[in-house]
Amino acid sequence: MSARLAGLMALPTSMLIEAVKAAGMAPQGTKVTDAKALDALGWDADKVLAACSGGAAAGAAVAATADHAQRQAAAAATDAGLAKDWAEGALRETTKLNDVVNRLATDLTSAIAAAGAVASRAENAALAAQRRQAVDPADVAAAVAVAVAAAIRPINDALAGATDTVKAAVMTVIASPVGTETCARAFDVPVGDRRGQPLTIDLWGHPDSPPVDPHYIWTETLIRHLVLAQRTGENIWLGGPKGTGKSEAAKQWAAKTDRMFTRINFTKHTSPEDFVGAVGLVNGGTQFVPGDFLRAFVTPGAVILLDEISTADPANLAVMNALLEPNSHVNIGGQVWSRAAGVMVMGADNTLGNGDDSGRYAGTRSMNSSLLDRFARVLPFKYLPQETEVQALVRHTNCTDRLARHVVKAINLARAKVDTGDIVDAPSLRQLVAFIRALDLLSVDEAWATTIASKQPPESLLALEAIRIASIDISLIEGEI
Repeated sequence: MSARLAGLMALPTSMLIEAVKAAGMAPQGTKVTDAKALDALGWDADKVLAACSGGAAAGAAVAATADHAQRQAAAAATDAGLAKDWAEGALRETTKLNDVVNRLATDLTSAIAAAGAVASRAENAALAAQRRQAVDPADVAAAVAVAVAAAIRPINDALAGATDTVKAAVMTVIASPVGTETCARAFDVPVGDRRGQPLTIDLWGHPDSPPVDPHYIWTETLIRHLVLAQRTGENIWLGGPKGTGKSEAAKQWAAKTDRMFTRINFTKHTSPEDFVGAVGLVNGGTQFVPGDFLRAFVTPGAVILLDEISTADPANLAVMNALLEPNSHVNIGGQVWSRAAGVMVMGADNTLGNGDDSGRYAGTRSMNSSLLDRFARVLPFKYLPQETEVQALVRHTNCTDRLARHVVKAINLARAKVDTGDIVDAPSLRQLVAFIRALDLLSVDEAWATTIASKQPPESLLALEAIRIASIDISLIEGEI
């Protein structure tokens, strides 16, 4: 191929066709008449014609291809539009998702910060609890005593030159409970008045109040009488068989209400000097020294228990008549003694103050009617109901319910024999507790003999032994230990 033809063939098809037409040649399908002219130009006529023919075909193909490409471009444009819409939608959803993620991250950060704050407070509380546990209660009590003494010192100084009447009046005004508590919370026994309002007890905050016995069984009747005595300031008499909880009731009332507790045990030899006081030698001089009763009598909120009072000589108790009057002011030892605010006086004995004809409580006497009249109510104490006594026995000894129930059932048979005269004295709850505790080291027979039978007079032993044989199952007891 000549250089010219090669150059011609290198032209685009459309330009080649135009060049052929300009040379006077017809497209494919016509006779080329001037082949010599092409040859003169150095062109190969056959190849030019073939090129023209191929160029026309190529042009048609190019046109078809261009049309197809246009349709593809249109489709691509449509797809591009759809893709753009999808991309924009995806971008919007992504933006929303980012917003949600950011909010979650913020919430998580806040939650982590809150958890950290809670953990910090918990740690601080634990450290504070450890610090509180490290404080010695005795140190706290001592600090309170010092603070109270400092607070009342100006009052005591001001009263130093006052008359006894003025002193009593002032002390009555300034002495008052430090708080109150519902019976439901204090005793776990909900008790209300006749209008359904919950009863409350006064709390006195005395540093020397006795410890609380968590095993003591409180009854609604006992609580009502004690709350009534608290309200009215009246004295009450607790009477009933031994081991029914009379003395412990007074002590635990003082423990629950944070009161000072004074217990005075009477015998036939007890004289007024023993509990009221007497003149004695103090720092080389003589002066009246008050006894336990008077010291408690002038202490606000004190509980005074006159225990086994019916064993004392009624004549020696005559001095109590004036002291047991409401709001009493009595001159003893050259000084006026006034009953402090909130003082509660309780008498306790086994005979309800009327003496004993059964021989079970030797040495007791009928009380002077004037003394008994100073006690507004006489509250009889009885043995606990069987279910309650079983509960008390389990609490005190940590024994099984089955063992406690078995022992209480046998002891109740012995108590029933008291009414028929076969047994002189009924075994008490204290004896039941001692019996079960003894089972850890003693045989059943030896524990019974030393804690139950040995407490009875000879005339009761036969009936008591019959109850042991018939009611005490050694195999059951040993299986429960």
